[in-house]
Amino acid sequence: MLTSWFVALWRYRDLLWSLVLRDLRIKYKGSTLGFGWSLLNPLLMAAVYTVAFKYIVRIQVEHFPVFLLSGLLPWTFFASALSAAMGSVGDSASLVRKVAFPRAMLPLSAVASQLVQFVLMYAVIVAGTSIFSVGPSPALLALVPLLVLQLVFTVGMALALATAYVYFRDTRHLLEVGLQLWFWLTPVVYPLTLVPEVYRRYFLLNPMALVVTSYQRVVLERALPSASAFAALALVACGTAAAGLLIFLRHERRFGELV
Repeated sequence: MLTSWFVALWRYRDLLWSLVLRDLRIKYKGSTLGFGWSLLNPLLMAAVYTVAFKYIVRIQVEHFPVFLLSGLLPWTFFASALSAAMGSVGDSASLVRKVAFPRAMLPLSAVASQLVQFVLMYAVIVAGTSIFSVGPSPALLALVPLLVLQLVFTVGMALALATAYVYFRDTRHLLEVGLQLWFWLTPVVYPLTLVPEVYRRYFLLNPMALVVTSYQRVVLERALPSASAFAALALVACGTAAAGLLIFLRHERRFGELV
């Protein structure tokens, strides 16, 4: 069953690309700055957080803007992808009911469109780290497998949430609240070292804490993530993807009746 499902996805790969392009065109339609708006938003957020946490709260982190952006952008990709993918099936009744295609294309295209924007933004930020005297490093190559693991984890979450939303429309509101809590439990705007050591192990049970701290380590410290962090993230990502896929496939046939 899984083999035939993956074969169907491959056959409809052009549809996936078309859906991604559609999402990007809709987002930037009539916009003067285009992609610039996607870059401006996290930069403005980073400026606000820098003033608040570096100069008011006075968190002592060297190259704080780089530290912040290196973790904020992966978090923004994750949160935006989940929000977009969640309603991709439930809010596309006409497509789901009338057109025959793998329904997973809808959440996958939502994640993929956010991925394209994230890769472009992160490339700009990494290229600009030299402005803050951080500089490039061979360790930046570790961003590729790190991104792959984050993507696998995000896809698993997206498939599960897209299924849940078809049954429970309150999932949207629960996700909004959940992401806010999740954000503050993830060391994005503060370093993990500020967490009391007795609680630090519990913070690292959060998959996004592993993701964010790994990005920060690569970009800011110019060092590879620890092998244990990579192994734990790979295990969680693959497990989440498998669970999300099984949930989606189990309920996919009923989507036409429920949307």
